[in-house]
Amino acid sequence: MTNTAHLQPPTAGLPPARLSGTKRVFARVFLRDWHPVLRDPLDLFRLSFPIGALVYALMGNWDAALRLAAPGLAVFLVRAIDVPRAVDWVFCTAMFFQGWGNALHLFSRFWWYDNLVHITLPMSLAPILYIGFARLDVVPDPSKRSGSNWQLAGMALITCCLGVTAAAFYEVYEWVVDNWFGQHLFIGETDTVTDIADGFLGAGVGGLFLAVWAIASYTTRRLPARMERRLLAEGR
Repeated sequence: MTNTAHLQPPTAGLPPARLSGTKRVFARVFLRDWHPVLRDPLDLFRLSFPIGALVYALMGNWDAALRLAAPGLAVFLVRAIDVPRAVDWVFCTAMFFQGWGNALHLFSRFWWYDNLVHITLPMSLAPILYIGFARLDVVPDPSKRSGSNWQLAGMALITCCLGVTAAAFYEVYEWVVDNWFGQHLFIGETDTVTDIADGFLGAGVGGLFLAVWAIASYTTRRLPARMERRLLAEGR
C-alpha cells in the first residue's frame, strides 16, 4: 500500500480548534493594528534606527548616529506613504543593511556586502517610487490596470527606470560626500560601474515584482483592516 502521509498539507493533521487559534494569533500579531502609533512588528523593526542613533550619539560616535538617523527617516517616510506590507518589509530590510552596515563598518569587512546593499535598495525603492507616482496619477495604479501584457511590461520598465535613476543618484551622492565632506568611501570607476550594474539588477527585480503584483490585482496600500476581520471570522 502506498504511503500518502507525506502528501498531506502541513495543516491537515491539526484539529480545527488549534488551526483556528493559529489563524487568530497570526492575524492579531501581523495583520491587526496594535495601536495607531505602534501598529505591528514592522514598526518595532523601524525603532531600531532611532534607538541605535541615540545610543551612538550618547557614545559620542556622531558619524554612526547620522548613518542610522538618515535611513530611520526614510523608513518612517515610507510608513506614511502606506505601501503594501511586503514592499514595506523589503525596503526596511534594505535600509537596515544600509544603515547598520555603515554603523558597524560591514562594507569594509565583507566584500559582498556592498553588492547586497546596491541590489536590495533599488529593488525595494523602485516599486515604492512607482506607487508614489501612481498616487499622483502620473502612471496607472498596478492594482487597477493590468489588462494586457504590454501594460505589465510598461509598468515593469518604468519601475526599473525609476530604480536605476535612484541608483545613479546615489552614486552622485557618494561622490559628493567623499569629495566635499571627506567621508573616504573608496569610490572609483570600477566601484561606480559595479554599483550601477547592481542597481540595474535590483531595479529589474523590483519591476518584475510590481508586474506580478499587478497580475494578482493586489492593493497597492497596506493590508486593509477588513482583511484582519475576515481572517478572524474564518478562525471562529
